[in-house]
Amino acid sequence: MGWQNFASTLWLRWIIVVLILGLPACSGTPPDPRAREAIIPATTKVSDPSTRDALTLYDPETGILRFSTSTPLLDSLKIDNVLVSEPSSAAPYGYLRKIKAIRREGAQVVLETVQANLTDAIHQGWLEAADDLEASDLASAMALVEGLSVGVVQPTANVGDGFRFEARFDETVLDINEGDVRVKVRVNGVFYFNAGYNIAVGIKPRFGIPPAYVDHFEAWIGFEQRAQLQVSGEANAQVNKEKKVAEYRFKPLCFAIGPVPVCVAPTVYIFVGATGEVNLRFSYNAVQTAQAKMGARWTDSRGWEEIEPTPAFNTSFDQNFDINAGLKTRAYTKAEGALMLYGIAGPTIGAQMSIELDVAVPRDPFWILRGSLRAYYSFIVDIPVIGRVAEHSGTLYEIGREFGRSPAPPPTITIRTSPATVQLRVETDLAQFFRVAHPLGNVDLTVTSNLDGTLYSGSWSTDPNSLFGPELKRTFNTVGSRTLTLIARYVNSQTSSSLVLDVVNTPPTLNLQYGGDPRQGQIYPITVLITDPNEPDTTRLCGSTQWSVEAPDTLSATTGCSVSVTFGTTGARQIRVTARDSEGATTTRTLTLDVLPPPANPYPRITDYGVYSAEYTGGPIHCGSVRVASGSTINLSDRGCPTPHRYYGRITVENPNDEALTYDWKLHVSPPGFDNLLLSETASTSYIFELYNVHNSGLGTDDCRVTVKVNAPDPSRSKGPITVWTGRCTYYSFTLR
Repeated sequence: MGWQNFASTLWLRWIIVVLILGLPACSGTPPDPRAREAIIPATTKVSDPSTRDALTLYDPETGILRFSTSTPLLDSLKIDNVLVSEPSSAAPYGYLRKIKAIRREGAQVVLETVQANLTDAIHQGWLEAADDLEASDLASAMALVEGLSVGVVQPTANVGDGFRFEARFDETVLDINEGDVRVKVRVNGVFYFNAGYNIAVGIKPRFGIPPAYVDHFEAWIGFEQRAQLQVSGEANAQVNKEKKVAEYRFKPLCFAIGPVPVCVAPTVYIFVGATGEVNLRFSYNAVQTAQAKMGARWTDSRGWEEIEPTPAFNTSFDQNFDINAGLKTRAYTKAEGALMLYGIAGPTIGAQMSIELDVAVPRDPFWILRGSLRAYYSFIVDIPVIGRVAEHSGTLYEIGREFGRSPAPPPTITIRTSPATVQLRVETDLAQFFRVAHPLGNVDLTVTSNLDGTLYSGSWSTDPNSLFGPELKRTFNTVGSRTLTLIARYVNSQTSSSLVLDVVNTPPTLNLQYGGDPRQGQIYPITVLITDPNEPDTTRLCGSTQWSVEAPDTLSATTGCSVSVTFGTTGARQIRVTARDSEGATTTRTLTLDVLPPPANPYPRITDYGVYSAEYTGGPIHCGSVRVASGSTINLSDRGCPTPHRYYGRITVENPNDEALTYDWKLHVSPPGFDNLLLSETASTSYIFELYNVHNSGLGTDDCRVTVKVNAPDPSRSKGPITVWTGRCTYYSFTLR
């Protein structure tokens, strides 16, 4: 989205009870009280306090046990004896080992062992134990990601809802950054759970080898879970990622069958994960609750089988999300409970609760919410209860259902201005008068006019973060009011609205250009600059412009944008000019000047002026000059003959005394709303002013004019500045280096 930060919370509640029991094949209690009597073979040796204190090294991987000194128990050991011990400093989970070699290294005793089974150490026996795990039973709680704290719930009123253990998240716990994949599952909040145990082990004797066996092995887990999860991210790839974020290990629990200690170490793991195909930015919220009892059992006669599950599952969805493109992503929380015998291996049973949001843009429904609850079990090889078995795992059950779907919401149309005013024959962006929005992406838009037909039909961007919004530029060639109807569609939903558009014609605007003091009997140039947004043809405007004066004053012409007035008397004199556009709208300006008597020395006296074109006028070898009419368009890049520039300004001055005259020439260009000096020559001795480009980029055509001031040795006799020509120029407006 980029990319955007999203707040998130995670609440998980777990009640975990793990049951390991060995029962007779036909009932949950021994058929004979004598079956409760422990039968321990002479080959089983139970480590006494002095032997536990002497143990300095226990390596479960290699099976090496190293003792600092010998003890009577160690002196009595023989090959294939089973040595069993409750926890000690060197073996924090106890051990159950079969001896394969005995050697002495000075005062030390070294045993080489392999993992033994309970049936090696016990030929008959029965054990039952059950309790809750308290905070005092927690040996270690380890956070495996940054931003996660683990531990026990502080005894504060109304905190934790009676749960004993917690994990607190305060930042991202799943961050995938692999190749093109950029996904983050952000989790904030608290994770509460309780744990307990219920153990029953039954071992029966039999004839043959081995002399005892476990005929029944069962594990189950019951849980209650609630997750309030906000998932957010940014990616464009398939993702499949899971991370273990916390691990809780509890102190070993040891129970006796006869003299033999049976030790287990409860462990709880917490995971978060995400799978699916995601695109661009996404964020959504969901709340799920689940309750279930699940498990698996092994019997000597039937092998592995499921315990009938009893799941209950529910999901709700918060539609407060922001989606910029399609996604199909699933986020889940998972917890596993394991009971590790002698800290080595054991059964694991877990539950994973997932939420999947399937969004397609465009589509109706545009989102579908699905949830699933999956329970699974796994038994690792070499479990020290039933001996070596192939690793077995499976799904106890997986339930899923669709919890909701949403029809695509209709687009919204906001009318910003109505009625809106636009100028006749001026291209106008109609998008400034309305706004179309949709949370899921672009829409199809149709804009029609009751007078002009269809103005637009096609896709319309609704991206509010776009630097430049969509445009709908149109030009209207008739005045009057019309109604625009807007219809925005997204898949199967649509919204309509309308606005009133007034197309108006603005009369011309006149700006009179003149300079110097007017004198009786002298030519006095006057130019009118006409601006009219509705009239692109400046030549036509100049052709329809009318001038008038009162006798004895005379005009050089009665039409055009530039005229000369010769005043026949002194005093206040008036000049009137009227411009008319194509629709007949007129504007009149009256100029009043105070005309002075003729000067003693009227020279220099301006007799002619204009802009000329150097071009071939009589075949390819005859180059001449042609006057350019006012209002014409000239291209400053054109080449002339034989000069490099085609266009130039020229003034004719009567100067009988051959005085040293200079000229201040200027070329002005006037983009809408501006007046820029493009080219100038000050104090030039030439009565000719070449017009050419001074830049190399930004080609455009705008109104322009050429002015000149004639400087005499006596400043009081200088003339102008006067406008010698008005029209339009095609030119470059800036320079690229």
